[in-house]
Formats: sequence, structure tokens, C-alpha cells
Amino acid sequence: MSRKTTILERIDHSTGVKAVEGFGRSAMDRASLGGRAVLLFIDTLYQLPHTARSLPQLFRQIEICGIGSIFVLALIAFLTGMIMALQTGSELAKFGAQANLGAIIGATFVREFGPIWAAIIMLARVGAAMAAELGTMAVNEEVDALRVMNINPVRFLVLPRMLALVIAMPLLTVIADYVGMFGGGLVAAQVFNRPWEEFLESARGILGNVDFYSGLAKSMVFGAIIATIACDRGLHTTDGAEGVGRSTNQTVVASVISVLIANLIMTGFVQQILKPVVE
Repeated sequence: MSRKTTILERIDHSTGVKAVEGFGRSAMDRASLGGRAVLLFIDTLYQLPHTARSLPQLFRQIEICGIGSIFVLALIAFLTGMIMALQTGSELAKFGAQANLGAIIGATFVREFGPIWAAIIMLARVGAAMAAELGTMAVNEEVDALRVMNINPVRFLVLPRMLALVIAMPLLTVIADYVGMFGGGLVAAQVFNRPWEEFLESARGILGNVDFYSGLAKSMVFGAIIATIACDRGLHTTDGAEGVGRSTNQTVVASVISVLIANLIMTGFVQQILKPVVE
């Protein structure tokens, strides 16, 4: 004999179904946005032969992305290097292993912190600004005006921004690497009385060409990811000023998550596949 379901059971069932539906709908929306961004990236690659027509915009974007971010990135890298040296040096002193401080600071910055800090600064400072700028153009119908004038918005707006980030990111990563190591070396010399030669020799002993070039490759991928997401969200902005703010927020969140996922994949590839083959 079948049992009648109670009101509480029906409510629990309804709540569970709505929760699953909401999760599925959110997942589908995220997948749709990701697919749209990938298509924009492919479309931008098709516009590469027309780079010469976008050189003025490219130089302007490089100035905005690269030169405007150097001071902030250098300051953050310098402070991070000093903090790492203080924390790590104090612990290494317990084991008499402070001679390895340079290796730890150097490997951390060249492999991870340099590209990651550059990406975080660029997505927070430049990516958000790109999304807001293109979003404002979209809601004011300026993007549609470009299409009316037979100007491809991807070539005119997206291509120079993406190339600027891909070019600027490796340069900023190198700056972050050296400034961060300088901050760590300064603490090692002034606080722990370790000679600079020892710090540099320790760093050189653990770092190889694979570490340096893989860090630069990561930064270029991060730049392409940030530019693609920022331009995609900006070009598809709706609902006026509120939509511009929403697109900016989505750009920062999506860029952080995408950069960290890409970093995990590339780090696994370099450490588990590439380095054993090269070395």
C-alpha cells in the first residue's frame, strides 16, 4: 500500500529540484560565456594579418598596459620578496639552511610569483578598464557605429588590446622577477647577514632556462586570457551603466579563475613532462 507524501517531503523535493535546476542553468550559462570567449579569441587570431592597420591603437594600448603598470607591479614584487625572505629566512635559520634562501626566492618568483603577480595587476588594473571602456562603447552603440562604417570591431578594438597584453606581460614578468629577488636579497643581506654573492649563486644553482622561459610563456597565455575575457564581456554589455559595472565585475572574477586554472595546467605540464625531457 503506497504511502502519501507529506507537505514537508513535497517542499524538500521541490527545493532540491530547484537547486539542481539553478546549478545546471548556471553551469550552462558559464559554458556559453566560455564558448563565446573562445570564438572571440579565434576571430582575433584571424585578424592578425591586419595588425599593421592597427599599429596606432597597439602602441597606445602597450603604453597603457605596460608603462602604466610598472610602478605598481614593481612595488608589490619588491614587498613580496622582502616578506618571503623574512618568513622563509627565519624558518631556515632553525635548520642552518639560510644559504638556500636565494634558491627558494628565485624559484618562487621565476616560476610562479612573477607571472601571477603580473597577471593579477593586469586583470585588476587593465582588464577591468578594458571591459568598462568597451562596455560603455557597446551601450552607447559606438560598436554598432563601427559596423555601419564597415570597420571590424574585432580588428579595431580587440586585436590591439590582446596584442598589447601579450607583448607587455613578459616584460612585466621579468621586472617582477628581478625586483622580487632584489627585495629578497636585500632582506637576506641586511637582516640575516648573508652575502649577496651567496644569494645569487643559490638562485642560479636551482634555476634553468626552462624555468625562465616557461614563466614568460605563462605570462603570454595569461595576457591572452585576460584580454579575451575583458573584450568579450565588454562587447556584450547591455543595460546601461549597471551593465557596465556587471561586466567589469565578471571580467575580474572570470579572469582570476581562468588564470589560476591555466597556471595549474601549465605548471603540471612543465614540471611533469617538459623538465624531465629537457633535463
